[in-house]
Amino acid sequence: MKGDAALRLGDYEIHRAWEGFSSVRQISSGEIMHSRTDPMREARELYVEQSRLAERLRSESLILWDVGLGAAANAMAAIECYEKSSSRQPLRVISFENDLDSLRLALANPQHFPYLRVDAANAIVTDGEWRHRNLRWSLVLGDFLERMNQAPPPDLIFYDMFSTKTSAELWTVGTFRKLSEVCAGRAAELFTYTCSTANRAAFLAAGFFVARGRNAGDKTETTIALTPAELRSPRKQKRELLSRDWLARWERSAAKFPSEIAPNERSAFEKIIRDHEQFRNSPGPERLPSTT
Repeated sequence: MKGDAALRLGDYEIHRAWEGFSSVRQISSGEIMHSRTDPMREARELYVEQSRLAERLRSESLILWDVGLGAAANAMAAIECYEKSSSRQPLRVISFENDLDSLRLALANPQHFPYLRVDAANAIVTDGEWRHRNLRWSLVLGDFLERMNQAPPPDLIFYDMFSTKTSAELWTVGTFRKLSEVCAGRAAELFTYTCSTANRAAFLAAGFFVARGRNAGDKTETTIALTPAELRSPRKQKRELLSRDWLARWERSAAKFPSEIAPNERSAFEKIIRDHEQFRNSPGPERLPSTT
């Protein structure tokens, strides 16, 4: 067994879950990547399967943004999906990360992260790119908010950043509005682990449509955000858009506002959410039958 020093690098350490799998913990915040579910299981179920990546690769080339590379579970799951498919369509995976120490730590301890394609991950760390057949995996290193405009617009986004407790600036209306602008009218879907009321409201205020995603770990559901072009796409997937039932719960919520919304901005923000196109033709909230 390696010593404790080998299980740490910079601000990261290996966390061994009682279920038997390993993941990476950020020491300064205490946040654990893929904390309650095996990293590859979560990557496959929440991101790859929900996005129907294998199905889409049969007929179209794709650009996939992996936002929050971490120890590369989501990128590895996408690459695994591509290699198992018979597709000849090009897939470009673009990973965004501001600190490669979590991936370096995983590479130094491959026995804890058996999903890692060591050759591919090493190439990302050393060269910033890895290619295989029609697959291209590249790295955008630095602040995501500053660097997102330097990548080609995505078809799919796997948004797996640290939570609002650690990285509040990555869950704001402003950030999601920049994401929407980068999509530039493109049909795109974003998948993320959160089901936070405030985060969903931030997506809506930024111009996305928002749907319920499948459960992941201890979360009963996750979130899918769709651009307007994706919602109207002829090949659109069936998604369970948040309805006016959700809107009614949001109205009652004590945590309905994203962190950057000041008290004097709340009325205007509420109007944006209430007037969102998503809720115009949605069924009204269910009402209990009268007892009189």
